[in-house]
Amino acid sequence: MPEPCVNRHADVDATAAAREAVHRYAPTALRPEDWEPVAEFTRAVALDVGPVDRRRAIEAMRTLSQFIVWAHRQGSPLDREAIFTPDVVERYIAVGCSHLAHASRATRRSDLRRFATAVTRRAPWAPLPARMRADYAIVPYTRAEVDRLLEVAQQQRTPTQRRRLTSTLALGLGTGIYPRETWRLTTEHLVFRNGHLCLEVPGDTPRTIPITPPHDATLDQIRRVDPGSTILGFVAREWDRSRLWHMIEKADIPADCPPIKMSRLRATWILDHLEHRVHLNALAQLAGVNSWKTFGHLMGFLPPIDEVTLVAEIARR
Repeated sequence: MPEPCVNRHADVDATAAAREAVHRYAPTALRPEDWEPVAEFTRAVALDVGPVDRRRAIEAMRTLSQFIVWAHRQGSPLDREAIFTPDVVERYIAVGCSHLAHASRATRRSDLRRFATAVTRRAPWAPLPARMRADYAIVPYTRAEVDRLLEVAQQQRTPTQRRRLTSTLALGLGTGIYPRETWRLTTEHLVFRNGHLCLEVPGDTPRTIPITPPHDATLDQIRRVDPGSTILGFVAREWDRSRLWHMIEKADIPADCPPIKMSRLRATWILDHLEHRVHLNALAQLAGVNSWKTFGHLMGFLPPIDEVTLVAEIARR
């Protein structure tokens, strides 16, 4: 039986890029005299963690280098079973990460726990709990919440923050792209097709998405006023896990404004098109999905159809 047509070279290339990133990594936030004694030990741990691509390799090295340097300063030997223990990790999170926000500390704790269970055999780590899928918790914004988000974006005091918020909302509510796809988009990805402004999405799931009004007007203004720029007016670091927070950290967000989450903007876009009965195959293509699970999670938010309309549609009368 012939093998399926898959690109096996892609996985090999990504793994090779990850290994190269580990070997080349040099932390800029650590002093050379602190980094050099632990560098090879840190790289060996990072390779055993098994990052699957360059981005994850850099993230692992950033987390591991800061943790291992801190532990080594505290007198821990360069021994995996001695450093990667619950006590050392918790002490590091409480003392060595006190400058970080609560969410960042939680992320770092989770990463170190995951790394520790992968590289130790005797350290007293309990099994990791089953992870809840995030997509079950994604709730679309209501109409009132969308109106409030758009109002707050227009009320920003500086042009920079106004640009960042309005473009974020326009991309999410107008195109429904994945959060990871937003950061490298430039005005060159805004094109006209059949007389309507569309977004050409590059990457693993290339597609051309017609931009839902009125958000097409917002993005078209950015295209005309600031050609060649990133649509968000912000350049994010490739390995930054808090890109959205860093982009809007100086924005004026009133207490009554819903938190801005790109995943919720995407869910709102999908629900809007489901309500307008866009063909499911077409919507799946535009959303960049290859299963119906995403739609299934949003079915409960659709308004009911009255019996007369339903019968007429099913009977095609």
